[in-house]
Amino acid sequence: MAVPLLKQISITDIQEQILELSRQISSLEKQTVNGTISSAGTAYYEVMQKERFKLIEELVLSVHTNAIQNGTITKNGKEKVYYQTRVRGLKTPPRCYSYEKLIIKLYEHYFDNAALTDYSFKAVFETALNEKIRTEAPKEKTIRDYNSSYKAFIEPSFGERDIRFITASELKEYIQITTRVHNLTKKRFYKFKGVLNLVFNYATNPEHMIISHNIMPVDNAIFRKNIHASVYKPEDKAFTNEDIKCIREYLWERVSKLRYDVNGYAILFSSHTGVRQGEIPSLKWSDVDLDDGLIHIHSQQNDEIRNGEKYYYYNPTTKNEKGEGKDGRYIPLTNEVRHILNELKSKQELLGIDSEWVFAKEDGDWITTVGYYESLYRLCTEKLHLNLSNNHAFRIALNSYVLIPMGLEAPERARILGHSVETNLKYYTFSREKEYLHEIGSMWDRFNDDNNSLAGVNRGQPLAIQKTNP
Repeated sequence: MAVPLLKQISITDIQEQILELSRQISSLEKQTVNGTISSAGTAYYEVMQKERFKLIEELVLSVHTNAIQNGTITKNGKEKVYYQTRVRGLKTPPRCYSYEKLIIKLYEHYFDNAALTDYSFKAVFETALNEKIRTEAPKEKTIRDYNSSYKAFIEPSFGERDIRFITASELKEYIQITTRVHNLTKKRFYKFKGVLNLVFNYATNPEHMIISHNIMPVDNAIFRKNIHASVYKPEDKAFTNEDIKCIREYLWERVSKLRYDVNGYAILFSSHTGVRQGEIPSLKWSDVDLDDGLIHIHSQQNDEIRNGEKYYYYNPTTKNEKGEGKDGRYIPLTNEVRHILNELKSKQELLGIDSEWVFAKEDGDWITTVGYYESLYRLCTEKLHLNLSNNHAFRIALNSYVLIPMGLEAPERARILGHSVETNLKYYTFSREKEYLHEIGSMWDRFNDDNNSLAGVNRGQPLAIQKTNP
């Protein structure tokens, strides 16, 4: 926020005083840690802290014009007093459980964190995240992920540590213990590491210089050492052909009996197309081109928390586009998919459902990813008792049970499923069982026969292989 010009000189002077007090306070804190501070030093430390807060409060109230309100809230069965105020540029009014903490938060907002008064890991995390929100405008889900990862992986005792006195060896030990205790997968490890990177990158930024150098390990050796490697292969994460057959047969019987089973049709659609879970609710009838026989996948349903409640919104990009609209991708409108959509449309017309959404509820609103997931989960676990119950299992199955046997190359398969070739080969591709190996063996023999005959090679008599008793 821009500081009023008439107050610029006095504000600059006050900030210099705050910085000087901060340096003195920091020096006394080091003496406290080392056990060398005197009783007079302790008294002086308390005086300087009060003086610094008084100056910070003066600065904040010189630019913040909205009223600071207080109220009570019941938390864990206890009534607590809170303080909050509206701040221009912030969607959610900052709320703290003490007046002093709210003033510090406002100071950090208005004056770019010029003088942190709390160097605990937790305080630096909150400040760094606030700066990220203010300067990068990340998605609400990204902010939620940072906060949930902090709660999951940062112990309270570590959060209270003064970041200036955490050593590289202590940090490596904490990472190792956390990785082992939480049995972190690679994905969860990167969430944990993301919190650490956010804090230490902020702390070593020349603009802040809380610490002189970044003590984060340069590689992931700690993770690789402690991780329990997953025994799952791509084929273990895919529905089998028999699973898919059971799902389809059960759902076709179910949708024929029920008045309107929109999630049933959505699961059938996904089993044939391999679209992502978030791409199903956002599909519109305008995305289905009956003449060209194509379906345009170029959006997804996302969610965020607003005023304490989950809100679903339309995102006009797919997951792999990462917020940059590239017109998505197209998938073929096969006869099976056409039949599913035609029957769904007929039921909607019969019930008077007039909606832009393909998979619309009876009130015309779109279905949600949560509703779809829960329907698929109950179907697979409670009704069919399958080992898998997630939409991702359809995507892997489609790739290896349909697209590969069709002869599609990896770039074509990746384009249909909407990810990179590397992802397709590493996480979605597996060969079929023995019958496929027999087919490969026959093709291999034909290839060798053709090339040997062209080269004029005399292969001689075939080798007789006999089984012997062990």
